[in-house]
Amino acid sequence: MKTLIFTFLLCMSTQLLAANPLGAGDMLRITVYDNPDLTTETRVTSDDTINFPLVGEISVAGKSVPEAEKMIARELENKGFLRNPQVNILVTEFLSQQVSILGNVTKPKRIPLHREVSLTDALALAGGITQLGSDSVSIISKRGDRANKKKLNLTEILNGKRPDVMVSPGDIIYVHGLQVSVLGAVNSPGKYPITDEATTVSDFIALAGGISSTGSDEVTLTSSQPDSEGKKYVINLNEMFTGQDADKNLAVREGDVIYVPREPKFYIYGEVNNSGAYRYEKGMTVYQALAIGGGLSSRGTENGLTLKRKNADGKFVTHEVDGTTTIKKDDVIYVKEAFF
Repeated sequence: MKTLIFTFLLCMSTQLLAANPLGAGDMLRITVYDNPDLTTETRVTSDDTINFPLVGEISVAGKSVPEAEKMIARELENKGFLRNPQVNILVTEFLSQQVSILGNVTKPKRIPLHREVSLTDALALAGGITQLGSDSVSIISKRGDRANKKKLNLTEILNGKRPDVMVSPGDIIYVHGLQVSVLGAVNSPGKYPITDEATTVSDFIALAGGISSTGSDEVTLTSSQPDSEGKKYVINLNEMFTGQDADKNLAVREGDVIYVPREPKFYIYGEVNNSGAYRYEKGMTVYQALAIGGGLSSRGTENGLTLKRKNADGKFVTHEVDGTTTIKKDDVIYVKEAFF
């Protein structure tokens, strides 16, 4: 009984293969009834041609096995070599009818397409997704000179929220890795994969090229996990790296976002020795800010100091202040010229 089932499945797979078009890399065994001297084993070339005795080079581009058999028979008859030849083609290696499975799977491989294969079946044949693989899967299909890329969410398929998809010969399935976004004031913002060597906040800031010259010491980690989605963790990098708060070097997970804001600044202009933008420190007063700016110029006066500060609408409002006034980030201090 098992032999019968095996024979049936073999016949079915052979019929399915015969219906598929031949392509580059396929190995063919071609026989002609009652003409054993014409028996040939040949591989389809990169330009979809084969060589056959007496006939020479023949293009099999887009031809199925039955179509190729008829074409060879017609050539043999038209050139006067044989009358009504019976040509048989056996595909011993159907390399053109394969699907490539790459990326974060246990066994990246090519699988022969003996029948229609769903995306989930193909991934199972590759041993499933690794621990560092995500639920994001891309299928790249080539049709002639055009390539089409389709991105799918495997979790949605497994949960029945969307139907499974069938893959076609020549398709490439790519399983993306777990990724974390690093944005803001870093030297190379972008998405980076989680690996055995990259698992924490500091690892990913390093992957992004470190903090830029305008970046702040305080970064935000936003979780995307169902158990804490949207939760934000504020991390002081200076304290973390100096060991004062090493526990804040949190482990990251798929979809998390690390954001580095611009370093908070205040601004001084007018009659000061060094006008410009300076790093803001919490609790700083106008006197301290002016000292950082090199103090008043010879024409500057403390009388009539003004400060522009953003209100709730984001608009700057001018206030009169004195040296003991506590400033806030983004404040703009103006020093007037003294009139003698």
